[in-house]
Amino acid sequence: MTFCRVVNRMISCLAGCAALLAASAGYPQPAQSSRPAAAGASALVPAIVPAGAAEYDPTTSRVTKVTPRADAVRGLLWEVKSKDGRNIVYLFGTIHVGKPSFYPLPTPVQNAIMQSSKIVVEADVTDQSDGAEIAKLVDYPRGETIDKHISPALLARLKAQLEKRKIPFANVSAMRPVILGGMLPIVEYVALGYEMASGLDLALIQQAKRENKPLLQLETAAAQVKLLTTMPANLQEAFLDNTLTTIERGRSADQVTGIVNAWQLGDPKLMIELADEVARDQREAERLNQILLWGRHPAMLQKIESFLASGEVHFVAVGSLHLVGARGLVSLLGEKGYKVRQL
Repeated sequence: MTFCRVVNRMISCLAGCAALLAASAGYPQPAQSSRPAAAGASALVPAIVPAGAAEYDPTTSRVTKVTPRADAVRGLLWEVKSKDGRNIVYLFGTIHVGKPSFYPLPTPVQNAIMQSSKIVVEADVTDQSDGAEIAKLVDYPRGETIDKHISPALLARLKAQLEKRKIPFANVSAMRPVILGGMLPIVEYVALGYEMASGLDLALIQQAKRENKPLLQLETAAAQVKLLTTMPANLQEAFLDNTLTTIERGRSADQVTGIVNAWQLGDPKLMIELADEVARDQREAERLNQILLWGRHPAMLQKIESFLASGEVHFVAVGSLHLVGARGLVSLLGEKGYKVRQL
């Protein structure tokens, strides 16, 4: 379906790279996770923010016109019960950048965390153990640069956007297209006042550590980055092309506002509506989503089912767009006979 969902997935993993670019561009850097600078060229995607809209028109969008009251913020939270009703998993949809005003989290979310014995995230972005592996994945082999791998027209557009942000091309020339395609939107969001340090995933990781709750991962940051950087070259180029189109058309602010509002309202249909609006005329949207989003759901589903069989309550936090829609995890669990309800 949408490139928006793909980018949502990327952000959790590529936040370090975006911070590196934001610093190069002179934007203020919020307090960061402890991933090393080498892994900075490492992980970008959300998670939450559409990076590839082509014909999205905010003046006609219902999504960006709806702003929830502060006391009405709901978030996206589901309770999933085992088929016998005895075991519970909470599914919480996250967005990977945020603002301090996102906190404290809504009361139902806080209660679900309190009742859970374990917290599960997509990937622990504070884990430094895979930093060296990630650093090798995000760049081309020594001596290779992106100008040898993308079309001259796309290269010119990339350089134009880097120049506008005072980011020297030499600083990023070794990065693969999919990495830059994921990082550039985050630089935009930082400029708009969003912080990676205020992202929901990172907040939950920090809370688990403060409360000494076991922290589990659905995936690893290295596996996420490998999935991105091993995509065929034509898909990586399409990914970057979609990102540049969004930026060139000035859609970044409207898109991030829309997705944040949809999350705050706790309205999965509204989130899907936005995702569909921003998907028009994207290159290779179906193939990108199959590789980067839907193709990952079977493994995630298997782990969630193991949590439901464990006898312990798990709080599972995953990018919001993994949960919603006909191919989302919530629908897939319902189809398998689990009792699912939104809180």
